[in-house]
Amino acid sequence: MAKRTFSAKELVDAVKSSLSKAELMSKYTVSATELESLLQKLMKAQRITAQDVERIRSSGGSAANVFECPECGWGDMADLDQCPECGAIVAKIQEELIEDDVEPAEPSMEKQPVPSSIRDFMIFRGGLSRTGYYPSTGVRQLSEMKWKFKTQGWVSSTPAIAYETVYFGSWDGTFYSVALDTGILKWSYKTHGPITSSPAVALGRVYFGTSGGNLSSLDALTGKPYWKFGTDGPISSSPAVTAKMVYFGGADGVLYSVATKPGVVTWAFKAGGLISSSPAISGSFMCFGSYDGNLYGLDRASGKVKWVCKTAGPISGAPAIGGQAIYFGSWDGNAYAVDMNTGQVRWKFRSGSKIACSPGIGYGKVFFGNWEGRMFAIDMKTGQEAWRHETEGPIASSPALAYFSVYFGSADRSLHVLDVNTGKPKWKFKTEGSINSSPAVFEDRVYFGSDDGNLYAIA
Repeated sequence: MAKRTFSAKELVDAVKSSLSKAELMSKYTVSATELESLLQKLMKAQRITAQDVERIRSSGGSAANVFECPECGWGDMADLDQCPECGAIVAKIQEELIEDDVEPAEPSMEKQPVPSSIRDFMIFRGGLSRTGYYPSTGVRQLSEMKWKFKTQGWVSSTPAIAYETVYFGSWDGTFYSVALDTGILKWSYKTHGPITSSPAVALGRVYFGTSGGNLSSLDALTGKPYWKFGTDGPISSSPAVTAKMVYFGGADGVLYSVATKPGVVTWAFKAGGLISSSPAISGSFMCFGSYDGNLYGLDRASGKVKWVCKTAGPISGAPAIGGQAIYFGSWDGNAYAVDMNTGQVRWKFRSGSKIACSPGIGYGKVFFGNWEGRMFAIDMKTGQEAWRHETEGPIASSPALAYFSVYFGSADRSLHVLDVNTGKPKWKFKTEGSINSSPAVFEDRVYFGSDDGNLYAIA
């Protein structure tokens, strides 16, 4: 694809105007991913502010109004460069897109720093739909370990990255904030008991659950507590955070809807078993699994049940939403695709042993691992197996997708990286403990935890 250039001055004027996200995408004929790349470059050059970016992101507008897959007509390309339905290449981000023709603006005097990514919401599994897709280049060829940060317990929490910082919890009962580039500690926050909940960062705050039964809200820059919300059991579910609400489940079997300010419950839904599954959201719809074997579809505003899909085993992982389908695994050994509107099963795939992780979806496939150490790629439409890869230990780590690679950990103590289309290994990295943490891919690095007590940054 030919390299394109854009006038920085014209882009700045367009951003400062009242154009919406969809209008900007249409004006410059770019995908949502390319628009984000352009905005990030403008922000790094100090031509626009974080507030400008937030206005555009909150203005709505879906890529579906501008783009369709040229091969199959799939219309939900907001965060994907390869069609998740058929695998066709729709767009590729170029490294250099802006042609500078204006002098840099004076540095902003705002107190709040510009995030290292233009994303103001850094959520487990890459976003509220929990697809596991990261719009980053990733680590195409293993070069080196950039750093590792030692804790006094297992690290099964998946890190969240924002504000040039990596946030994660440890089984030593401490929540950590470390520098993105160096791994040097910025601040820590002590709780009572292991932290297995993966954090979410939203609008300057970080949210996570504790084994003491609290959902905590801290200042992302200082670690200062804002509030905590108490439940009747440990919380391992990763919260789904919007501008005004936080949604999460707990071992008390309740899915909570709590206001971000000041941490007051707006509704609560009681399931038939504990909830470690992290809720997935699409518009006014949300869904999650429970140890009672059910996947629940709820109205997000009221918490009322829309439908229930029954399986024969606990559902511990987060579901992933792609188009009008929901994909998830169960301890009954099956991977499922169900209709988002009705909860009816479209297909199910028998893997041979329990599935504890969350699936990754993209490139026309569903990716998941099972307790026998196999990573599968399944056709999203048909549920037919595309390939499988054997590891030497159970897989609880949820796969992450970035630039035609799938990243995941195994109890064999290795981080594995495979080609999404063939399943062939690209590289792997060995640690001294099982890897149950799900990798987070940011730019040209991958971050993950290990049961050896370390958080790793690999390039």
